[in-house]
Amino acid sequence: MGLTVSTFGAAHKAGEKLTTFQQVFLKSYTGETDKLVDLAEAFSEKGYSWRPAEGIRSVREAILHIASANYGIASKLGKEVPEGVNPRSFEKSITGKAETIKVLKDSIRFAKAAVRGLNEESLKEQIDLYGNESPRMAAVMVLGGHAYEHLGQLIAYARSSDVVPPWSK
Repeated sequence: MGLTVSTFGAAHKAGEKLTTFQQVFLKSYTGETDKLVDLAEAFSEKGYSWRPAEGIRSVREAILHIASANYGIASKLGKEVPEGVNPRSFEKSITGKAETIKVLKDSIRFAKAAVRGLNEESLKEQIDLYGNESPRMAAVMVLGGHAYEHLGQLIAYARSSDVVPPWSK
């Protein structure tokens, strides 16, 4: 109950009329994406090229994959990707740590705005979600699940390359 009440209070103060689902999701998503950003910042510039094996995404590529998916999934929520942003090119066009972190943060803000832009009715609307007809709420769940999946991947990358996740210190 505390999670819902405190999140509701924050949304109410901001003048937003979010569903309980949105409030709880955004609280959880913020926690996981804050960890993603903290972990992305913990890797060194050189560490961004580390990969567990040939043919597996590097740290940089994994972070940019998350950012790309944030835009792709959030666009299924009805939010248009900003002009000039091409998520499909991130892994090939973005090379430095600072730019990678900026793109990740921008994608998280975009995804959160997409979730905030929904209402009870739009959460129920059926959409094509990777070839399946699903309520838009399912895309929100995929957004969170994808972030959790790759947070776990980056934790494994960090532990394998002697980077201590900041929240573990």
